Amino acid sequence: MDNAMRKLSAGCIAVVSAGAILLGATGPAAAWGRDGNLENQEFGLFYWQNQSGCVFDLVTSDVNFSDDKYQGSCSASGNWINDTTESYRNRDVYAWKVGTDKDLGGNVGEIPSNYAGNASATFKNKISSAKYTLHP
Repeated sequence: MDNAMRKLSAGCIAVVSAGAILLGATGPAAAWGRDGNLENQEFGLFYWQNQSGCVFDLVTSDVNFSDDKYQGSCSASGNWINDTTESYRNRDVYAWKVGTDKDLGGNVGEIPSNYAGNASATFKNKISSAKYTLHP
């Protein structure tokens, strides 16, 4: 019986080790939006021009920024996001639309996939909503 238990234990250890190797090889975790870190597959709105300062990073649409605050260790952390963004970077495979009013109202612009830039005078410090589109 003691020999059978040793074989069973060794078999369990081998299975657990193989599982750990497979889990380690799965690659990076999915993006975690709204954490203050712009990652792959996210759309980011930045506090300052040239994609600097705090970032509001989105994985899913948000059509009302009035209850959102910057996260992380940046200088504007804890400040409201609504009407306080000056630049953007789209690391998503889809284009994103932004609006100067909630519910994608007011002036609406579209930011293509893998594009970065500064907001025009129409959008600078006026963006209040964002929604991803279904086309790349």
